[in-house]
Amino acid sequence: MGVLLNLVGADSSVLKTVVVITSVVIACFFTQRFFKRDLERDQYYYLRDISLIASWAICGIWTESGPMKLMITAGVIAGLIGFCQKVVKNWDLRFCYLAIGLGVAILGPRITFIGRPDGEFLYLSSTATILILSSLWMSFFPILVQELDEIPGMGGGLVLVSWALMVAVTAISSKGPSDALMMSVCGLALIVVFWTRHVNVYRRLGTSLSAMWGTLLAGTSMLGASKGVAFATVMILPLGLFAIPIVETSLSVLSAAFSPKPLGNMIFYRKLVRSGMDHPTAVFIVTGVCGLSGISTACLQMKVVDPLSLAVTILLVALGFYVSYAGTRERGNIFGKRPSLWNVTVDNFSLDYALGRVGGWISSGDLPQIIVTPDALAALRSRHDERYGAIVRNAGLVLPDGTGLIWALRFLGGRINEQISGVDFVDNLCRIAPGHGWSFYFFGGRPGVTAKAAERMKAKYPGLIVRGARSGYFRRDENDIICRDIRESGANILLVALGVPRQEYWLAENAAKLGGVVGMGVGGTFDVMSGRLKRAPAAWRRMRLEWLYRTIQEPSRIRRVVKLPLFVALVLLKKIGFDFWKPPKSADLKNKAR
Repeated sequence: MGVLLNLVGADSSVLKTVVVITSVVIACFFTQRFFKRDLERDQYYYLRDISLIASWAICGIWTESGPMKLMITAGVIAGLIGFCQKVVKNWDLRFCYLAIGLGVAILGPRITFIGRPDGEFLYLSSTATILILSSLWMSFFPILVQELDEIPGMGGGLVLVSWALMVAVTAISSKGPSDALMMSVCGLALIVVFWTRHVNVYRRLGTSLSAMWGTLLAGTSMLGASKGVAFATVMILPLGLFAIPIVETSLSVLSAAFSPKPLGNMIFYRKLVRSGMDHPTAVFIVTGVCGLSGISTACLQMKVVDPLSLAVTILLVALGFYVSYAGTRERGNIFGKRPSLWNVTVDNFSLDYALGRVGGWISSGDLPQIIVTPDALAALRSRHDERYGAIVRNAGLVLPDGTGLIWALRFLGGRINEQISGVDFVDNLCRIAPGHGWSFYFFGGRPGVTAKAAERMKAKYPGLIVRGARSGYFRRDENDIICRDIRESGANILLVALGVPRQEYWLAENAAKLGGVVGMGVGGTFDVMSGRLKRAPAAWRRMRLEWLYRTIQEPSRIRRVVKLPLFVALVLLKKIGFDFWKPPKSADLKNKAR
């Protein structure tokens, strides 16, 4: 506390900046808490993004530092350009970031010298060189962060690490409360207050926030060069942090120019995923390696430790990361068991997490995948239908759909995060798909219903891409033609409405013929989406009576409903220990592996 008072005591403008940052952070915290329960999910996410950008704008308005005002203005403008990139996809607006960089170079701090590791400085005498170098520096990082953000969780994780290290470096290197230190503190504080927006391995920042954070990071490093922080430390820090992505991007460009098989971006990440590692672990490792690279770069430039000691320290830190992760994973295996009933074991995820996992599959190319949404009767089927049970065990996602299944799992002591119905999951996939560029293929359902469902969803969510729509009435000899049509359509997500268990059988049998798609059995979802059947009112859903509302609309479903008493009886027997059903050995091994 005494150090902080010494820093701010000498300059009232710095104290004012600290007060503004603190007030903004507190206001953002309570704003999120106040509106979280009253807004729909997409409205809440939009509010948080707007609040984050507005927070930076408020800090820029109230600060008395001209360079800080300029850099924050550049960041806000970059965020608006990023938003335009999302809306106007036919135009490549990345050249606008170069214009922002040129404007900053003309009006504000510039790169006028480069510090070398030996402690000497190379001064730039040409005005043109200074302007070009400064412009390229400012325009490079928003584009780089946007590229990294193509992998869910990667952009947000690296932004967090970047600002945390920037605070540490500027605090150590600054002789006083510099603009770079104030910018770094403000950035880290806003990341912390919007923690779940940035630190989520299954969510992307989006083009707007990626552009804003990249521009602010570049601008903060330039402020360090002009306010007493060694350029060799603050400016080299982002290069050290993003060294691996920069090298990968360079290799990708070269391979695209000279090789018939381009390497693509994020080579390290994709290698980890293809080796069998899951998406969250791969993101954790890539972020950790980049963080260690940034720390080692800063330590060497600041001459805090000698190279040998630094190497030993990095080795120990890396070992600590590995042990910590291994311990966390082992604890998760022991205490985080997936709720299970007979041959159905469900994933205890939130809706957002499940949507993010689909995005992770598509971004990483970890395909094909199958999503299953079992209900009570599907669990009942799994007792005697080993083929269906095997498909459920091997599915990428098993989401608890039916009210009866949720009741049974909780009654037997399982913990369920939330019920995720097939209708809600598909609707949310369609809602977020335009922002990610995902495309769909609708297959199954009655003639005319499937096409109408696709048209209504495109009208509901402008920008939604539907590559094809085909009913579920086909001859056996048409199967290969249908698979080829789906594969050649380039769709990312395939919705199959053939009824349980036929849709799961079909997806499993034809997975290799469909190409890289996420296949999901959706049952009667197309009937609801097309308007042929009405979704149960919210009051019915809250009372867990959606199944009854559906049965009233389709009396033929009474044949399914009459099986529910048998389901309840078997669950009661299982509760008191008189259910003698045993899973096949293959199922035991599979569940232990997962």
